[in-house]
Amino acid sequence: MSTYINHVLEQVNLVTEKCGPILLFGENIDTGSCIGGLARGIKVNNEGRIQNVGNHELTHCGVGLGIMLDGGNATLFVKQLDFMLLGLDQICNTYNFIRAYSPRDCWGSFTIFSIVCDQGYQGPQSSFNGAGDFSSIANIPIYCLNGTADVSRVISQQFVKPGFRIICLSQRQFNDDKLNTIPQWIAEDSSLFKYKTGDHGTIVSYNFTLTDTLSINEKLMNTGLGCDLFQANFVPKMDLTPIIESCERTGKLIIIDDSKTVTKFSDQILTQLCVKDINVKLLEINRRGLYDDQYGANQDQIDISIDKFYNFLK
Repeated sequence: MSTYINHVLEQVNLVTEKCGPILLFGENIDTGSCIGGLARGIKVNNEGRIQNVGNHELTHCGVGLGIMLDGGNATLFVKQLDFMLLGLDQICNTYNFIRAYSPRDCWGSFTIFSIVCDQGYQGPQSSFNGAGDFSSIANIPIYCLNGTADVSRVISQQFVKPGFRIICLSQRQFNDDKLNTIPQWIAEDSSLFKYKTGDHGTIVSYNFTLTDTLSINEKLMNTGLGCDLFQANFVPKMDLTPIIESCERTGKLIIIDDSKTVTKFSDQILTQLCVKDINVKLLEINRRGLYDDQYGANQDQIDISIDKFYNFLK
């Protein structure tokens, strides 16, 4: 059985086996659980190196950005996105300094692969699900991997591309069968993937909701309610024209986002629709922050019910 995490690692190895000099590093990257399975079986070419490092996330981010600044390729593997909060000074301020004073054509690459602990019952220090906030704070692309198509496309096109980005994986989906749905169209910068076409509504999936969204869309199609279905990543200045044009045609927009951020990247869609004076009916299925009693160990899932979709579209 080819699982979600196995497919991710296969695609990583396809790049690292031939990309030339590269440093892959992380805490227990090549020992013990291999970062909760995130790095189990990774390989590197003869010019590369796999390095186990200690518990110093702020330093890790500085090292990665320094290698990038020197024209090299660095990749940090992280057990959970929560840990990257300790590296925010480097991720935001150091990278801002690099962008201000270093010519981009001299850069190498720095990529962080991070697990998002979204499986529930993990507690307040192992359940940060706010990749979009990192993108907003540091103005960097964040890719959330869902299926075989975006896993293959993002890793092959973005992994060792000059510059800095974070690639996030869903812990909840680690051992699931890989999702093989083929997209109809992919944006050049991998910010948008279009999976389905229909006239009854426009559905945009954010974060790690694609599997559930595709399943619900299939059931809707069986009742005659076909929709345009997009998956969107957290990419600053992404071109939203395909979504805007779809909304103008269908007149109904459904946004699904299982992240916990208060501000949402999907708000950009609503702003553009307002500026262009395009009237659409809106259904948002998301979480804008949490109540105090939701920060402990709990199910930690949003309700993606077909009834909400059906009642909105019919």
